Amino acid sequence: MNKEPNSDRVLFQQIGAGNEQAFKTYFDLHKFQLFKVALRLTKLQDIAEEITQDVFLSLWISRKHLAKVEDPAAYLYRVLLNKTAAYLKKEANQRRIIAAAQLQYRVPGTNTTEQTVDSNESLRLIEKALDQLPPQQKNVYRLSQQQGLSNDEIALQLHISPHTVRSHLAKATEFMRNFLRERAVIAYVIAGCIFIH
Repeated sequence: MNKEPNSDRVLFQQIGAGNEQAFKTYFDLHKFQLFKVALRLTKLQDIAEEITQDVFLSLWISRKHLAKVEDPAAYLYRVLLNKTAAYLKKEANQRRIIAAAQLQYRVPGTNTTEQTVDSNESLRLIEKALDQLPPQQKNVYRLSQQQGLSNDEIALQLHISPHTVRSHLAKATEFMRNFLRERAVIAYVIAGCIFIH
């Protein structure tokens, strides 16, 4: 990720000593490249920006350890991959949880009455969360998550840019995640024996 590893090692040592200018220099040198990797992995600009900022925040918070790092590029890339993997895992689990709750609701004949009640409550909360989204975010989220359309297909259908689709989807997904987490939808699903690994 870097053509001058020795320069990065010097910067890491300076950052480790609390040098804010060295940190700014390192940030300016690597922020765009890191963002491109995060964007390629997440496909969402807002999320890629958030992950990139989080990577550098982590570097600053753990700066006392940086002086011992032999390969700054590998270290930076590992932090990026760890944070991206954590985001993708959380996102995948959230989507699976919603899909599982909806699937259970659609086939109540195969479940007990108690499970059906749980799944009905889960779906009710999902719909309640969707209803609180702004209209365009709601449309984008439904087309993406419930109909499986790609960002380009959604952009074409709604007559907006793919970038706008990504932005709406990121915001809607974040809202849904927080809303459902706060209301313990995960607990409902787990109680209904749909545990997602």
